[in-house]
Amino acid sequence: MQSVKVQATAMLALSLAFALPAIAADGDFDPDFGLGGIAYLTPDLVDAQEIQPFASVVLPDGKILFGGSVDAPTTVPFEQEYRVMFARLNADGTPDDTFGNSSIPGVVKLDNLVPPNRMEGVESMAVLGDGSIVATGTSLVNSPLQGFVIKVDSTGRLDSGFGSGGMVLVPGTSLHALVVDSEGRVIVAGEHVASGVYTANVLRFDSAGTPDAGFGDSGVLALDWDGAGNSSYLSDMVLGADDSVIVGGAYSVYGDGNGGDFAIAKIDAAGTLDSEFGDLGQRVFHDPSSDSFINAILRLAATPDGGIAFSGYDYDIDLGVTGLILGHLDANGGTDGAFGDAASPGYSRPAVSATAQSVNATDLVAQPDGKLLASAAYYAFPDKENFFTLRTTAAGQLDDTFAEGGVFVADLAPDPGVYSEAETIALQPDGKIVIAGRSQRSEDFIVDLAVVRLLNGGEPNDVIFADGFDPAP
Repeated sequence: MQSVKVQATAMLALSLAFALPAIAADGDFDPDFGLGGIAYLTPDLVDAQEIQPFASVVLPDGKILFGGSVDAPTTVPFEQEYRVMFARLNADGTPDDTFGNSSIPGVVKLDNLVPPNRMEGVESMAVLGDGSIVATGTSLVNSPLQGFVIKVDSTGRLDSGFGSGGMVLVPGTSLHALVVDSEGRVIVAGEHVASGVYTANVLRFDSAGTPDAGFGDSGVLALDWDGAGNSSYLSDMVLGADDSVIVGGAYSVYGDGNGGDFAIAKIDAAGTLDSEFGDLGQRVFHDPSSDSFINAILRLAATPDGGIAFSGYDYDIDLGVTGLILGHLDANGGTDGAFGDAASPGYSRPAVSATAQSVNATDLVAQPDGKLLASAAYYAFPDKENFFTLRTTAAGQLDDTFAEGGVFVADLAPDPGVYSEAETIALQPDGKIVIAGRSQRSEDFIVDLAVVRLLNGGEPNDVIFADGFDPAP
């Protein structure tokens, strides 16, 4: 027979197990957001049948802004019309019905920027101190492609004081990345195409949208890398404290059509290459431990130690698939040998899915502690694509204090849903993690904007109990 003391101790332990809240783990759903940490913004088949975010910003009041595109319903099969979209959610994940001009609460849909082009969308954006938004992307299909830089006010209306009617067009150029420097100048990056060759370009405009003659060649810097004239592109950019920028992408070092390598460059505030970075301001490289000949940087993030992290893809010749790759460079552009896998210093190749055949990095964020958050989209037929985000330590190892062994995977399109895909990550000031993308939750062609918010920092959560059961609603 147990002693009274043993019985009392057991009863106390049992009561504590049911009564005390657990410490929520990093990567758990935030129950104060949406429904159990998940929110959807659903098209109405009037102004949109798909809402897709590519960029996100947490605003000072806690609201969350997204930039991307809406796919407007069309009566012509396979001729969708994508239009620029901004969407805003309240801090609790509900649509902000004080924002928007469409039939969908919380959604701004802009008219065709470059008629008759059918595909337009925001790829990168920044929010200014007055709440206005500058954004960039590309308009294409039906007429020659043009990059655009637009400015809208805090309500989503084009600002007539910027460029021409709120817009600057850059012919023959795809634009993917945007930052705003300390003087309010707008810097964008992408690639210009001429005679079948793509040339990486960085452009700077003043706050009114006028090309900045003090930057590069009349506002444009074209990167020639090794001078061979092969194609290159820029996919992302980060701003330095001295108004320099670091841009990343890929360069066809093996010749056009024969694959490429990671490409990165640092440009000073005058629009010239910073000779202290890489090889006189630029660097084309790949993992020397790999025989991959298809490599690309897709996302960049400045790390607290002054370095640069990147995410992208490389091609596995043996498996015949592209996989996710992370890397870290020091402040001068050199490979950080203390980062990543022992077999390939400076690089990490975390698995996304056992059946993933094609993986693209969609976003990369460095936390204040140096840990990296990376999201990815992937193709894994016959398996379903799910929301995917991982976290590494500052040294590039999967962080087992986040979600399940460092990896957050969630099916945001449960059966009969088709897929869900993570596209953009934002950190709140309190450390919580916002991940947004799209989700096709039925077999019809309606695709929601899907958002999750995850806890980050181990704060107590009094609706999660140690016995693993949630209280009844």
